[in-house]
Amino acid sequence: MKKLLLLLFTVITLSSNAQYITNFAKNVNSKETEGFYYHLPRNIIRLDFTIGKTQDVKGKYSSFAKELLNTDNYIKENKTTFEIKDVRVSTLTEADPNMVFFISTVVDEKSKETVNINLELTSDGNIQSFGIKPQRDCDDEDKLEYRANILPYVEQVADFYYIPTTDEDDEDEDAKSSKLTDEEIAQSIIEEIKKLRVAYFDLITGYQEVNYGNSMNYMVDRIKELENQYLAMFLGKTSSQTYTQTFYVTPEDAKNIITVGKFSDTEGFNNKTGESIKINFTDLSASSHINKLSKDDIESVTYNNKLFYRNSANVTMQILLGEKKLSESRLSISQFGNVSLIPINKMKLIFDANSGQIMSISNE
Repeated sequence: MKKLLLLLFTVITLSSNAQYITNFAKNVNSKETEGFYYHLPRNIIRLDFTIGKTQDVKGKYSSFAKELLNTDNYIKENKTTFEIKDVRVSTLTEADPNMVFFISTVVDEKSKETVNINLELTSDGNIQSFGIKPQRDCDDEDKLEYRANILPYVEQVADFYYIPTTDEDDEDEDAKSSKLTDEEIAQSIIEEIKKLRVAYFDLITGYQEVNYGNSMNYMVDRIKELENQYLAMFLGKTSSQTYTQTFYVTPEDAKNIITVGKFSDTEGFNNKTGESIKINFTDLSASSHINKLSKDDIESVTYNNKLFYRNSANVTMQILLGEKKLSESRLSISQFGNVSLIPINKMKLIFDANSGQIMSISNE
């Protein structure tokens, strides 16, 4: 998937001896406009389930299958079943609405020196760099594409039953057939099947002594197709299809298990019946050795010359249907990591826009 980070560049020239003040966004005075908002990113998990759907439709004259065809191998009731064939996992990145910060500058007016603030953001507002002069051009290659979660259209099974008629006087034949009993109609279909089998035998044995050339294969296939249609009136018909159902899940800190929904082999995905599909995260201790700011430290304290960033956590994610494991993968989830602070005065910083992690640190 191609991505495009539409970089928003902000360059401000201010007096020297500046201090950068960072606040949690909700604490910013409504009248304060001399500053800039930035987000830390969070990761969204996309689950694409490949679902197999099988429909068994009994024949209109299935009650005569044993008597007229001498078989018990026929569909006795209409039935639809569902099966999860595969699940694919991918991640997206968006701005975390719970991690929005405001950075402003306090300047000593007596100084004649100036300082440049170069703050680089993604189109979502996620921080990408600080203190680095931004590039003017951005690459079209990185376009971030979001797809709507649209439930697939499921085509209805058409009614394939019909009574064979001749080309002669179709209206009279229809009127006559409407007076026949189901058993008489079923018997007439059996007679048609017998005629088709005789025609098939004559074709493949060359009984007619006619050279049909390249049309022979077509005629044979057409006879078998008609025979199968007639047999389906007794034996029934099975049709199968696959489609994709997509879910977007936003993991939250301290919630290790997420329920996606319920799935049953008769209803597919639904909200009432079947076994629960859950996501189970483990190994959340990946960043346990890094000091973690408390919620109060993040939301209530004002910091001078510091920026918030994230140390994302690598986790193992299992997708379970009841007790059955459907998938297991290793992911980096930004919001499962720790939020920390880094000094920014006279520093050049590059952040990973997908995780909020610091990628590069250097002095001016």
